[in-house]
Amino acid sequence: MVYTTLKKYRYIDRKGLPDEYKRRFECYDSKHIGFDIGSFPAFFVETKEIRNAVLHLNKMDKAVLMLGRELPSEALAQYAVKCLMDEIQITNSIEGVHSTKKEIRDAYEDKGRRFKGIVEKYNLLMQNTKIDLSSCQALRDLYDELVLPEVLEENEGDVPDGQIFRKGPVYISGKNLEPIHEGLYPEESIIDSMNNALRYLNDDSEELLYRISVFHYLLGYIHPFYNGNGRLNRFISSYMLTREFFPLIAYRLSYTIKDEQSKYNKAFIECNDKDNCGELTMFVEMFLGVLTESMENLIAALQRRRNLWKKYTENISSLPCGTQKYYPEIYRELILYELFAPDGAGIEDIKKATKISNPTIRKLLGSIESTGLIKVDTTGRRYTYGISLDKMDELIP
Repeated sequence: MVYTTLKKYRYIDRKGLPDEYKRRFECYDSKHIGFDIGSFPAFFVETKEIRNAVLHLNKMDKAVLMLGRELPSEALAQYAVKCLMDEIQITNSIEGVHSTKKEIRDAYEDKGRRFKGIVEKYNLLMQNTKIDLSSCQALRDLYDELVLPEVLEENEGDVPDGQIFRKGPVYISGKNLEPIHEGLYPEESIIDSMNNALRYLNDDSEELLYRISVFHYLLGYIHPFYNGNGRLNRFISSYMLTREFFPLIAYRLSYTIKDEQSKYNKAFIECNDKDNCGELTMFVEMFLGVLTESMENLIAALQRRRNLWKKYTENISSLPCGTQKYYPEIYRELILYELFAPDGAGIEDIKKATKISNPTIRKLLGSIESTGLIKVDTTGRRYTYGISLDKMDELIP
């Protein structure tokens, strides 16, 4: 059911609007944030749809955990790297920042400096590392490590010039460059508001998913920096998700936000509208929907890869030399990298997993390559090897 905003309610029953606002704000299911949107205290109503979304997300998290147990740890580790690289590229693209898979891969392997900060931070999400979000200064420190080098590369004039945040005004534009919001100003207001937002984010007595959703809106509303707010905001949401959910979900958020950008912008604009009197129900519902879609997509992706993993590994014996010494281990790694990794397997990757010597690996790969099953990528610093799943389909029963 579509939630009726207070602004729309005004057209339905203008005289009854004050009573409807009071009913929503004072009802048992109303959650008060301790933050003002314009001249109204922020709140949201814990609707049936919101409660059901939370229950559904927790059930899906258990499903992801069970799927993870059906896959080799090496497959999950490689898939995490693939999702990490995709997430960083997409979170950059939402802000109009061009980044390539190669740049992100180089930063991940400590071979390049561009995007090094954001890659390192996203990599921490799989390691259960605690990130300090207790204060405005902690938020600034995270910003400096996460995105400041790229912000300066984009425009040196966007360096934060206040005590902690920005001291000048900033305006947010929509897809067609239309103005949709003015960030808070001056910096004293930014600091006071961010302290309140962080207080809510760190309130462990409140449902985590509510805190993530509300804070995501609040940081966008405050807009503490000239540039990089979106990337910072999506990272914080991803990090907070890892506090209670399977970490892979942290690498799926930006993809869904980009797909649902129009819904995201609409909910943000609605909550900013003074006629909605500080109500954030619309944004919470929308954001939980984004998280639900992210989780559903993750489950579908893992199920597909699990099924293909079983199909191909159980039929290795049908492949050329598939029953001979060492060949099954080589095939297994090639299949694993094809299904789960961001790119093909290098000689050292195969050696690490199989303990087979480099000369033997090269000999076996050469033999398989002669059958047309192998895909070789020579464009990077090292040769990487994949396997053609289409050709495998022709060979297995």
